[in-house]
Amino acid sequence: MNNQNDGNPKKGNFPLAIVLGLGAIVAILVIAGLAVMNKSEVTTSASPTPSVALSETPSSTPLAAETPTPSPTASALVPETPSPNATASPPTPSPNATASPSPTTTPSSLSVSQAVERLKQTRVCPACDLQGADIKGISLRGADLKNANLQGANLADATLSSTILTGANLSGANLSGTQISGVNFEGANLSNANLSNAKFQIGNGETILIRANLKGADLSAANISYANFSEADLSGVKLTDARLGSGLNFKKAILDEADLSLVIWDNLKSEMVDGASFKGANLKSSNLGEIKDFTNVNLTGATMPDGTVHP
Repeated sequence: MNNQNDGNPKKGNFPLAIVLGLGAIVAILVIAGLAVMNKSEVTTSASPTPSVALSETPSSTPLAAETPTPSPTASALVPETPSPNATASPPTPSPNATASPSPTTTPSSLSVSQAVERLKQTRVCPACDLQGADIKGISLRGADLKNANLQGANLADATLSSTILTGANLSGANLSGTQISGVNFEGANLSNANLSNAKFQIGNGETILIRANLKGADLSAANISYANFSEADLSGVKLTDARLGSGLNFKKAILDEADLSLVIWDNLKSEMVDGASFKGANLKSSNLGEIKDFTNVNLTGATMPDGTVHP
């Protein structure tokens, strides 16, 4: 009996050992599985590590990309630099136009007011537009107004001395009472200009009016000496009461229909009017009758100093 009882506990203990053994095996397998999983996690976790490293590497790339960021900033600053210059440059011409516009602008591009200021400041304004400008009493000593437009301008009582007005347009301009000396009007347009009471003097040499256009100009009561009107067109000019002095040249000039009544011509000589035309001119009460030789002068239809009409 004792042997049977002793044997039963042995039989009961054997399965328990098996269960424990199997439990240990399972635990080992679990632990091994977990270890494998940990390794895989380590592997996978290690893989992001380089990815982080890679991500950190490009993070420096944006820093490299940030390096050009100042370049757009600099490029943005570059246009900003001209913008103040552009802002400064427009005002620059306006003061320059007042003080000395020649460095920045061409004379022909100036407005009338700018041209007047330029003329006053520099006396150099060729081809300037001074149409209708009021420059009464101005001194234009040595001024350069070649080819300038002075149509209808007011130059009354101005001083023109050694002034260059070649090719200038002075049609309809007011030059009454002007002092004229050594001025170059060659080829200028003085048609219908008012030169009444003007004084042409010798001061700075002979005044040149060669081939000038003085059609319909008013030279009444003017005092004219030392002026060269050769080949000039003085058709219909008004010279009533004018005083013509020495040093005049009207060779080949056209004085058709001109009014020279009451003109006194000092030191009159035939050669002064050689080749001139006085067709239909009024010479009444003038001293042009003192000319002894009219053989080379056209007096067709002219009213002579004695009131007779020349055939």
